[in-house]
Amino acid sequence: MRRVLTPYKEIFANQGAWGFSLAGVLTRMPMSMTALSIVLLIYGVTGSYGTAGSLVATYGVTIAIVAPRWSRRADRIGQTRVIRSALIFHVAGLLAIVTLVSIKSPSIFWYFATLLAAVFAVQTGSFVRRRWHFLLANQIDDPIKERALINTAWSFESLMDEVIYIVGPIVATVLCTQVAPSAGLLAAIGFVLFGSLFLLTQKMSEPIVNSTEEINEKPKVSMWRNSTAINIALLNLMLGMYFGAVEISTVAFCTERGAKSTSGVLLALWAASSGISAIINGVFATKMSAKRIFLIGYIVLMLSAPLLLLPNSVFQMGMALFCCGFAISPVLISAPQITAAAFNEDQMTEAISFISVGFPIGMSVGAMVTGHYIDLEGVEAALILPFLFMGIGVAFMLIRVRGWFGRS
Repeated sequence: MRRVLTPYKEIFANQGAWGFSLAGVLTRMPMSMTALSIVLLIYGVTGSYGTAGSLVATYGVTIAIVAPRWSRRADRIGQTRVIRSALIFHVAGLLAIVTLVSIKSPSIFWYFATLLAAVFAVQTGSFVRRRWHFLLANQIDDPIKERALINTAWSFESLMDEVIYIVGPIVATVLCTQVAPSAGLLAAIGFVLFGSLFLLTQKMSEPIVNSTEEINEKPKVSMWRNSTAINIALLNLMLGMYFGAVEISTVAFCTERGAKSTSGVLLALWAASSGISAIINGVFATKMSAKRIFLIGYIVLMLSAPLLLLPNSVFQMGMALFCCGFAISPVLISAPQITAAAFNEDQMTEAISFISVGFPIGMSVGAMVTGHYIDLEGVEAALILPFLFMGIGVAFMLIRVRGWFGRS
């Protein structure tokens, strides 16, 4: 246990580390709350899932499109200026959703409010990972130790993402169903507002904005012209489809067996095993290159997906999901590490954000395709889709990036 905790103690021994990491967790809480809260708010007021789904899709796709642009601005003008310029409009958009839905205004106005909130939504996950890289790279001279501790730091943030996706939906559901339909979205506003203001106070860890291109003597390149970024983004698209398929299939599986309320528990088990692997990855993964970890983890996800075809009971499905989750964090942690190595430090935030764009889009597409397939063929037949989605991703990977197996 001491060996496991030592690298985590070491990264948090750096001044300011606890502050910006905690602020990052608070600002990311709405990632797992906002969409669900919008659904519960609209359904609670109108009784319509269709309108709620359309608004959530609008919100998610818009964020996926604009997120790299905000990250690019953060690399160019600094994180503080970006947060200050976007926060007030993002909060105003979310408050407008609450107000307009609550007074039952024409639904067209709900879409305008949703677009306002989404366009000014700054995804701070890439901000926090960039801060870890800046903090550790500037305080550690040994490149091997630097790489190891950055891996540990990003593994910790991946663990926090899993915690967020376990806790957030529970908080949103309880507030929306037990307090008021708007309570979940108001709580999400509180998290992003307080967390962002807290992050603005963490000046010491904010990366310095560079006005030249002398870092590592690498010229700046477009994300769309960098093969590493494109490949990871497309692989994340298929990974997102896998996630979307697993989530909606799990809900349908439990509902069919009269245990809809347990679907959240099963998905929490899935996230919990990923969290466990994140902790392990932060200690031991540095013995293998990030590229190999990504490829092996991706293949393991595909090979474990058929386990979802075996369960006949909710308990068995929970065990299958728990087993499938162990390969998730190594993939999610190594992807930004691979990408960061291909760019200047002053493009790192944008690059990490860029490769993440495919994930929410893939989740939306995967959930939509799986949902229609469940309606047509039933949930048992649809449980093959996670395997098929990952199979497509692995096939693409073996064609485009098979050389990574032999690289450090």
